[in-house]
Amino acid sequence: MTEHAFDRDMACKSAAAAKALVDGIARAVWETDARGIVVSDSPAWRRHTGQSLAEFLEHGWVGAIHPDQRRDVRRQWRAAVARGSSIDIEARLQVDGGEYRWSRLYAVPLRAADGSIRNWTGMSMDIEVRKKAEQALRESEAQLRTLVGELKHRARNILTVVRSVFSRTVEGERPIEEIAEHFRGRLDSLARAQVILTQHSAGSIDLQNLIRDELLSAGVQDGPLLSIEGPDVGLTPVQAELLALAFHELTTNSLKFGALRVQGGHLNISWTTNIGYSGDRLLDLTWTERGVPAVPVRPAYRGFGMELIMDALPYRLGAETQVEFLGGGMRCSVSLPLREQDGAASAG
Repeated sequence: MTEHAFDRDMACKSAAAAKALVDGIARAVWETDARGIVVSDSPAWRRHTGQSLAEFLEHGWVGAIHPDQRRDVRRQWRAAVARGSSIDIEARLQVDGGEYRWSRLYAVPLRAADGSIRNWTGMSMDIEVRKKAEQALRESEAQLRTLVGELKHRARNILTVVRSVFSRTVEGERPIEEIAEHFRGRLDSLARAQVILTQHSAGSIDLQNLIRDELLSAGVQDGPLLSIEGPDVGLTPVQAELLALAFHELTTNSLKFGALRVQGGHLNISWTTNIGYSGDRLLDLTWTERGVPAVPVRPAYRGFGMELIMDALPYRLGAETQVEFLGGGMRCSVSLPLREQDGAASAG
């Protein structure tokens, strides 16, 4: 074999290898003349897009591009031909069957020995999977930003609550052990509320679960001493945090002085949802203790629990509250406006 024949054979093999490589990567390969006009057939393009030969020739290939992108693709193609430079664009390409899939369209000019453009060759590659992955990543990043923002907001809120609880707990002349016990109990209540919040990422916390969690933490279970009844009600994180503290204070008071301390006592926690005068959906909750051998005298000392129920709930949640000390027990009433979505969630 002569040297010239050998070189020609190697060139043919290289061209065949290059074609095989391109065919393995691309869905379709096509060619145009020097003016960027399709003048020859590309069976691979037509199989991929479903276009006929007549639809494909000249500038007809642009018809396979999504209508929203055709004008821009045509403009970029004409600009590349005018400059004599390669083009690399991403567009939605209609495939056989009618659906549009994201594709990468890449074309380069092939030049003669004198530098003039002899023709253009291009290929299309399916990038639908990559595009979907990128979209999923963007959505995930947006969700993460939202979650981080919500976490910062909740952290600021809970720190504000903790500061308020601490400053109110240490007021008065009491032994440090008693102060520590009260503060620890209130922090534990807030911590339990936070655990429930993390388990309900949608932001709606079930009222009954919140109440039962607080009672169970104090060792109070269903039985003759306790009755709980009411429809499903969803609470916002802020509502849940403050009500959890209120239930903690009521439970602690009942264990020390009320129905949960004495034999024959009974605690009833019940609630309903109603429509208020302004058309808002309201939660009406009553905590009632009976069977307590005590004189119906209101305590002279207004502690943290009473201030929380009578001042903080109305101020922070727009609630109407009332605490009554009756012969043989007490009753705490809370009327709380619910958000519209909470009302919808509590239609049971």
